[in-house]
Order: sequence, then C-alpha cells, then structure tokens
Amino acid sequence: MLCPKCNTDSAHRSHRVGLKEHLTSIAGYKPYRCRACKHRFLSQSHPATAPVSPDRKGLEREISHTQGSIRWKQKKRDLLLYAAALIVFAFVLYFLTRAPKIGD
Repeated sequence: MLCPKCNTDSAHRSHRVGLKEHLTSIAGYKPYRCRACKHRFLSQSHPATAPVSPDRKGLEREISHTQGSIRWKQKKRDLLLYAAALIVFAFVLYFLTRAPKIGD
C-alpha cells in the first residue's frame, strides 16, 4: 500500500481506533499506517480492479479449470481412502463380534 504523504510502499493495515474508523469500515474504508513517516490514513480495502483483457480471461479460465481438476482428484482420493478405512473397520468389527464356536 502506498502512503499518500511520503509515497513509499511501506503502509500496513492498522487497528481501528474510535467511532469514525469503525463507521467508515462499514463502507469499506480501512485504517493504514505508514512505517516510514507514521502517517495514519483511511483507504479502501479492495479498490476497484482494472478490466481484464480477453487474453487474460482465457488464462484465468484455464487456471481455474486446472485448480478445479486438482481439487476433484483430491476429493476422489479422500473418498477412496475413507471408504477403504470403513471397509477394514467393518471387517475387524465383524470378526470381533462373532460368536465363538462351541467346540473350540
């Protein structure tokens, strides 16, 4: 975050102090303090982003698809692991609860 007073990139989020900062945070303005000059100021937490070019949209779509594919593979792996554990647990429980044979 750039400090409006000294134009350095050393501003960081600060704790809200007072009624003014609490009320402005509802509107999306958060308090910041510059590490260099100690200037305290309010700025929007998520400023408006620039429009995305068509080439970037395709790249972002590809990245999103790849991330979705990775998440789906992880979910399948987890489901298979849980199913295998449940089957092993059921077999162990079955053999532990079987009634012993009278002849043994």
